[in-house]
Amino acid sequence: MDTPEEGSARETGRALSAAPPLITRTLLIVTIVAFLAELIPGLDLLRRLSFVPALTLEQPWRALTVALVHEEPSPFHLLANMIGLFFFGSFVERALGHSKFLAVYIIGTAGGSAMVLLLADPFSVDWVTNHIGASGAVFALVGVLLAPTRHLDRNITGVLVFVALNFGYGFLVAGVSWESHLGGLITGFVLGCAGLLGPQRPRTLVFTSTSVGLVVLMAAGGAWKLAGLSALP
Repeated sequence: MDTPEEGSARETGRALSAAPPLITRTLLIVTIVAFLAELIPGLDLLRRLSFVPALTLEQPWRALTVALVHEEPSPFHLLANMIGLFFFGSFVERALGHSKFLAVYIIGTAGGSAMVLLLADPFSVDWVTNHIGASGAVFALVGVLLAPTRHLDRNITGVLVFVALNFGYGFLVAGVSWESHLGGLITGFVLGCAGLLGPQRPRTLVFTSTSVGLVVLMAAGGAWKLAGLSALP
């Protein structure tokens, strides 16, 4: 993939923002600090902040805090997601701007959790498993890069290979939440289209409306799934 410094907006003739990716750096720091806090005995942050489908109704905030906790004590899981956040996040933040980028990250996290909830079998281990990691949010950033626009001067083949390899790995290796990847990817793609396609002037309104619509759709889907469970004998 081209670096943000090398990228250009061929479609509009307007260069990507030269502003530093402040939100990306902040998210990196916050997530790394959260991982270090996980290692403190007694805090039990992984159990408290992970997303568990069975606890969605009682503790809905877990759908977002899941992005703060990673497998411990090995830093491999954290490093894999933070490398993705650094490279993809820096590029996407300069393309969308700080506020839209943060919205993609947060809503992408929720989208990953929502997909886990919708696809989890209430009578399976997945329903009570602690789902962890920022992969849903990172895949949302990748979803933005898949938006059909030349505004992002990226190597689309490289992005597609990344998606294919990660989904293949998720299907072949136990313990990888491919549902979270899928939910984040779809969410990011929709928001990327809303934020990058069409005339420049109404894009903010379109992006905001799409963001609200996605959140409402996720809430409705979660309510439908949980309502179905309550109707079971």
